[in-house]
Amino acid sequence: MPINEELRTLGENSAMGATYNSLERQRLDAPKCHPKTRVAVINRLISWAKGEIDFETLILWLYGAAGAGKSAIAQSLAEICEKYGRLLATFFFCKTAVEHSNIDRFVATIAYQIACAVSPLCPLIGEVLRHDPMIFHKSIDTQLLRLIIEPLQRLHSTGFDFKDSPSVIVIDGLDECQGTDLQSGILRSLVAAFRDSPLRIRILISSRPEVHLKFTFNSSSVHPHISRLALSDEYSAKEDIFQFLEDSFDKIRREHPLASYIPPPWPSVGVIHELTWKSSGQFIFASTTVKYVGGDPLQLPHRRLDVIRRLQLPKGEMDMPYAELNSLYHHVLSNVDDIEAVKQILGVLFIANLLGYHIDSIAKMDDFFFWQAGETKACLSQLASLIECDAYGNISILHASLSDFLLDPSRSQQFYLCRESVMGDCTALGLHHLCQEKLDECALILPLGYLIINCSSVTCVIPDYESYYLIVESCIDAGPLCTPRLQQQLSRLSFQTLYKVCTMYIKSYSFWLLATKIIKMLQNQVSFDYLCWGEILIK
Repeated sequence: MPINEELRTLGENSAMGATYNSLERQRLDAPKCHPKTRVAVINRLISWAKGEIDFETLILWLYGAAGAGKSAIAQSLAEICEKYGRLLATFFFCKTAVEHSNIDRFVATIAYQIACAVSPLCPLIGEVLRHDPMIFHKSIDTQLLRLIIEPLQRLHSTGFDFKDSPSVIVIDGLDECQGTDLQSGILRSLVAAFRDSPLRIRILISSRPEVHLKFTFNSSSVHPHISRLALSDEYSAKEDIFQFLEDSFDKIRREHPLASYIPPPWPSVGVIHELTWKSSGQFIFASTTVKYVGGDPLQLPHRRLDVIRRLQLPKGEMDMPYAELNSLYHHVLSNVDDIEAVKQILGVLFIANLLGYHIDSIAKMDDFFFWQAGETKACLSQLASLIECDAYGNISILHASLSDFLLDPSRSQQFYLCRESVMGDCTALGLHHLCQEKLDECALILPLGYLIINCSSVTCVIPDYESYYLIVESCIDAGPLCTPRLQQQLSRLSFQTLYKVCTMYIKSYSFWLLATKIIKMLQNQVSFDYLCWGEILIK
């Protein structure tokens, strides 16, 4: 089989649009790092690619929140490695492109690029194709072994010196490959195939920190061969985002066809700081803003920036300033198993907590919803690219713009959080807590919302009634919707118990205030006779 025939066969079974320098990626305006940004993290990756750090590491996992700029960093590293003759192969997974979102053409694409980079491999790969034309329909492990590893070993046995050969493989967006099992399988296959390769391969894999990928990276078969690089506080992008926004707006002022109509100074430094804060360290918000503001030559940039800042309304249904962000959030939320439970948590984080609550940890959230310990952690595990749970159980929101998405029904659609409904459910939960009493003989660690009283050898655990009283009061003041959960709670509400709680643990007049607000909320549908005021006073 002639060399060009070998490459053609590989090419026909490859997804060449998934390579870093493909025409397809160029048409899609693939993300790139803005000049003078992400310098620290790219320098770290270059040192790793050269073997100056983590020399024994086969795979470096670059991970971070959705929209953090991982693909742009991977693209920049690929370009730099190509420039200095170190790039062996690339594959950029993409959920919106069929051939780039599955593994069917993954190995053939990598093998094609390796054959081009190390030309003596071509006849050896051609021999495999000649003896086994159906190789592309076999398992990933088999394809890696037959098309890449065995040809490398055979070439090495001839005395070929790999010292100056390219050695860096860049795989981006592994989490966008269809099927979580396949994503984990690719990791295990790459480790099994390349750990004993005669050519010292270095593989960069970038992805979101999805729970199944964390599990695989921590497994005994993979863990010894990897190192990690998190796009976290150590590589904060805030300064880079400010620089990107400042340079981009300057370019719009200079080059936009309607630049002469932009009132100076535009935008102010304060506005750029505002947009930087809104980005939450994630480049996707900043890049979406710039594309919308300056991307249409027939629209005034300063008016479009006002739309982004919610100072003006978009012009009709086709004017969608957050299209890219909407797609990202829809993709992440669509892959959640129990979306209703997740929406309850998000409702507390983005709506109820704005009233001054601090239900911002796994333990507090579990307690508030009467869930078993760890249920909140399990629910949020599939949102790791948007919401972070640290080692201490604290919950952090990685995208400030997520609240805007969830509270806008035209953007979030089935994921919309109705403010009044959330308040109604929180009112019901608060009332339920006010009627609770608990005993716990050990209770060493308690969530906020409970107090400990030592009674001889028994530890009494009682709800922190005042906290829940304030939750109910503020939710009622905010105008809740009478949701099914609230209707159910009100139907079994004992005002006698509520009175007892208020007089024992809060203040007696607070009961009358709360009861009045409940009656007002129900629009006087509950009669005074039902409340048994006289009975309460006698008791």
